[in-house]
Amino acid sequence: MDVIRRARVTDIEALVRLFGAPGEPLAAALRELLNTPHVTVVVAEDDNGVAGTAQLTVLRGLAWEGATRGLLEGIRAARRGVTSALLTWGIDEARRRGCSRLHLDSGLARGDLRDFYARFGFEYSYQGFTRAL
Repeated sequence: MDVIRRARVTDIEALVRLFGAPGEPLAAALRELLNTPHVTVVVAEDDNGVAGTAQLTVLRGLAWEGATRGLLEGIRAARRGVTSALLTWGIDEARRRGCSRLHLDSGLARGDLRDFYARFGFEYSYQGFTRAL
């Protein structure tokens, strides 16, 4: 991997491949996210083009004693070396932006990733609720 840079609208085709998702909903989401100040979407690029992506959302709220925290999600990569680089970027960027904690959004079905994420200091600790709307 050569570089991690901010995503651009022109990256949409590569992101569609990484997510395996329909292009137009993903393109609409990317356009919105690129214009949202507290959200940063990046891509990892190598000689073959876009090899991965991640999204960091920085939040401040009344929870956690008003602390600034980050949510790292949407990590998709062609290989684990790229995933490692994106996780490192997310941790460093969250620190740089003053986050006191970083939440990593990953599905429960991906139990194989628990040990991998633990190597980066993440603890499997969150319990919460979701509801489809």
